[in-house]
Amino acid sequence: MIADYTFTPLINLYHQAEDYFFRGISSKCLALGDGINAYMTGVPVADLNLVYVTKNTNALEKILNQSKQFYDQANLPFVVIIPEEFCSSEMKSILNARGYSQTGKSVSMAVKLDAFTAQSATRFDDTTIIQVNANQLNDWRLPLIGAFESTIEISSVYAATHRAALKKNINLRHFSLYKQEKPIASITLSIHDSITRCDDVGTLPEFQNRGYATHLITYTLLEAKKLGAHYCFLESSASGFGIYQKLGFEPLFKNNIYSLPPH
Repeated sequence: MIADYTFTPLINLYHQAEDYFFRGISSKCLALGDGINAYMTGVPVADLNLVYVTKNTNALEKILNQSKQFYDQANLPFVVIIPEEFCSSEMKSILNARGYSQTGKSVSMAVKLDAFTAQSATRFDDTTIIQVNANQLNDWRLPLIGAFESTIEISSVYAATHRAALKKNINLRHFSLYKQEKPIASITLSIHDSITRCDDVGTLPEFQNRGYATHLITYTLLEAKKLGAHYCFLESSASGFGIYQKLGFEPLFKNNIYSLPPH
């Protein structure tokens, strides 16, 4: 069930996990007031340079102006993510007047790990294994190229942001699922105190819809539970929503995603 956004304890934890991950992989962050931040990873993909509007604000015009200046200095595209509940007609008018259009939706989700079990995990043969990729991220990034229709060059830049985060002692774990020694699916787990977050969940297109992502996510959640985490959070696209629900994730709130047209 979608929570009322005024139910803040779990939502606050969600945003803490969100900030820990994106601040960790960013080269620069811009504080926009009242806990609202812009994250610059430096990857030339809009969805990896994000402004999260985490509070209902009367300062949207100022936020948009400062954000555009922030990303324009590096000539980077970006997105603005706003909880659907905040998207009043006035907010939408401000966005439209400045050239923003809605380019997507997402759902912020949570699972309580204390009650999580592996009942939904698919069993595979011995040719399928999962391992942590530690500081060697080449295998981890390969499935993400196909899963997100990316390129070798962009995935290399993104992997560099993760290497930089690890050097800053950001607590990230990179898992890959291998089929006959080929990495076919990957995921990132960030760990902050007793909360965790999943990102970069991707499977090579030719291996999708066979249970590999479910198997990998289940394994990752069990690892998070072993580490003493109580909750795991993620932001789901429409395509991933069903998988996460079957694993026990519950929606916290919906988001609208806005962006400017390409230059």
